[in-house]
Amino acid sequence: MKNLLPVIIVLYANSLVAQTTWGDSLTIGITATVEPSPEKITLHWIYDADAEDYMVYRKLKTETNWTTLDTIAWYSLMYADTAVNINTAYDYKIKMNAASTPDKYGYVSSGIKVEPTSNRGIVIVVTENSYITDPGFMTAYDQFIFDMEMDGWRVKEIFVSAADIVSDVKDLITEKYNEDIENTISLVLLGHVPVPYSGNINPDGHPDHLGAWPTDTYYADMDGTWTDATVNNATSSNSKNHNIPGDEKFDQSYIPSDVELQTGRIDFYDLPAFAKTEKELLIAYLQKDHAFKTKQIIVNDKAIIDDNFLGYTEGFSQNGFRNFAPLVGNENIFMNDYFTEPSYFTGSGETYLWSYGCGGGWYQGAGGVGDTYSFSIDSLSTVFTMLFGSYFGDWDNSDAFLRAALAQGNTLTNCWAGRPNWHFYHMAMGEVIGYSAQLTQNNSTLYFGSTIPGLTRMVSINLLGDPSLRMHYVALPSNLHFLFPLEGADNFSVNWTASSDDVIGYNIYRKNVDSVWYEKRNEYPVTGTDFPDSFSENGTFIYIVKAVELKTTPSGSYYNESLGITDTIDLVSPVHEMIAGVINIYPNPVADDLHIACAGINEQIIYTISDVNGKTILEGLTSGNNFIIDVEDLPGGIYLLKMQMNSNSVTRKFVKI
Repeated sequence: MKNLLPVIIVLYANSLVAQTTWGDSLTIGITATVEPSPEKITLHWIYDADAEDYMVYRKLKTETNWTTLDTIAWYSLMYADTAVNINTAYDYKIKMNAASTPDKYGYVSSGIKVEPTSNRGIVIVVTENSYITDPGFMTAYDQFIFDMEMDGWRVKEIFVSAADIVSDVKDLITEKYNEDIENTISLVLLGHVPVPYSGNINPDGHPDHLGAWPTDTYYADMDGTWTDATVNNATSSNSKNHNIPGDEKFDQSYIPSDVELQTGRIDFYDLPAFAKTEKELLIAYLQKDHAFKTKQIIVNDKAIIDDNFLGYTEGFSQNGFRNFAPLVGNENIFMNDYFTEPSYFTGSGETYLWSYGCGGGWYQGAGGVGDTYSFSIDSLSTVFTMLFGSYFGDWDNSDAFLRAALAQGNTLTNCWAGRPNWHFYHMAMGEVIGYSAQLTQNNSTLYFGSTIPGLTRMVSINLLGDPSLRMHYVALPSNLHFLFPLEGADNFSVNWTASSDDVIGYNIYRKNVDSVWYEKRNEYPVTGTDFPDSFSENGTFIYIVKAVELKTTPSGSYYNESLGITDTIDLVSPVHEMIAGVINIYPNPVADDLHIACAGINEQIIYTISDVNGKTILEGLTSGNNFIIDVEDLPGGIYLLKMQMNSNSVTRKFVKI
């Protein structure tokens, strides 16, 4: 790397006269349409006068090698693949051999009616512990954890101090990972979790920026060897980049092995340009994360590109053009100012899901794009963004531009995209953004990384934001409850109120409280708002109901689920001996008075409220069909309400906000 770095072009805002949009010139913007009967996936792209021919490749999503499908004529604008199956995810690559410009690449992830992933795996959430005794923070935190559980994740939590040594934090993560290697998928770093540094790099090309850069790939790599013995460089103008043996900064400039964890960091430490404190920024982020996942934030499937490096032949904005085509469609990509148009204050009223901005940079901004102060006084509609320019890819600095994007508006993720290229195509088919980060970090030659060699797999490739985020969400159903027969066998009905979206139905999941994973109870989406169920063994069961839509995107079609609504029930055979009627609690989540409606129950009820660890918090005695429990003084979090009636009991889960 030492010999490579001096040849990288230094990024200055005004060093070249813009002649063409090289980002567009290096891109084939591919979209796909699908037909279920007979099965067919058709790739589409825009005419390019420089084309000599097109080479079409395909692989299964999980495969690591491309298979050549065909070489087609220069005038072709589509390619139909009929050797496909429903509910199978395919990746396509097209390489355009060009007459006078560099070869172009495009990608799309496609499929026909691809089924959702119900159990997503284990996510480890590492939280810096400064605010864990603050009720406001913990309310937002508990909702964050609950939302991930309702999206199919099993959450494992770790709390650390900002003063901890990074190797100690890594040991805690590794311990959790080793408990279930096969199913542990993702890692969230929440707050100012100690920042690892590694390498002897300056991917922005500046000699005064050579040294160790911040990298969460250290936490994401479970089996690579990271050393602190050989790099000895203290020449950077920023002392944070100095890297000498034994200084707790690592030697590796490239990830030593593939990263195992889809990792994202949510960190608002040292952003004095913002009026809000670090704690307030964290709370605000978690609240908008919840709002987006529950479809309270709605933006248009459009994208903005603000390219202030038009003349650079590396074509940094290819990260916008190549990704945005399969994500939102070529017709929904707009060249415009990064701040002005997506702003809720100065824009035209249009909203944008994605954005990309690049320009000559410094730690707090990018020429022609904006700076940290711009973020501090604005509110952008963009949810997912990418930025690129000198210096600010090094994001562990005061008022860091890359982190500042997440402290305003709707923005939930960001990355330094240009050296190398990032690959988000799978999000159009329902994947989480952490999958794209992991793919980009591990990519060597499978996807086009850069016109400059030596930039893929660098430790400088990091995702800022929640890695569990998806592009598309569905409005939740509500009011989950159970109906029991007055007389009869071991059966009952799961009932709910419909989603406000135009959905095709609902999926119902159930697990015993002692089990790890949920099982799907229905074969096909339930079109109504009730589902008859039964049980063969006694126990406490947790139910989750999710709304389902058949989502069609510029890449294909897939079944998209909402977050779930949940309730817990004690099942004792026969059912009618346990309960004759309905037990319902509301509102849920609740701030003060928790209402319990017990239609058809005319006996004394002993109730207890416990936390998720089983500790009893409240208990009482009541009778009658309806009663109220005051939970205003409870800390925010998830609780279980157990109601005992003679020898029978019912348990309900609720969230205190």
